[in-house]
Amino acid sequence: MAPNLKLYTVLSYILIPIALFFAFLDIALLLSSLANASVLIMVFIIACLVIYTFASFKFLKAGIEKEIAQTAKLKDWIKVNAYVSFFLCSLFFINAISVLISSDIVLLKFIDEFLESQSSIPKELTSALMLSLLKGVSVFLLITGIVGLMHIRTSLRLLKQYAYLFE
Repeated sequence: MAPNLKLYTVLSYILIPIALFFAFLDIALLLSSLANASVLIMVFIIACLVIYTFASFKFLKAGIEKEIAQTAKLKDWIKVNAYVSFFLCSLFFINAISVLISSDIVLLKFIDEFLESQSSIPKELTSALMLSLLKGVSVFLLITGIVGLMHIRTSLRLLKQYAYLFE
């Protein structure tokens, strides 16, 4: 197995639990989109990441590892969802970097303004706790963005390299 393929396999196994998490999140967003139709675009984008992850995993396990011929439909699913997932992972990466390089003072000011505008938030959610949560989520999104971008880049190369599997 080539070193590039080993990294791709590791990245695939890292993406599986992330995709499962986003699948559950997507279901919750789908239910909330019944009340707010503008949420549907986010449901679509997250669904693309989930579909991409499992379609590319099928390509890895059945196509690359077992050399079983794959349908052209699978290749199309991977490519289309890869482009949308690339967009989402890029947003994750950029947003996470912007939060992580911002000073705590700037972030706390933003959080305080947010907490003041929301009357229904419990008093237990302090600015410090919200800052800690924001940084934790940002680290998760940074890792997701990096893993996703590397995986998508490699997937698109492997689709070209293993094009004979789709004929």
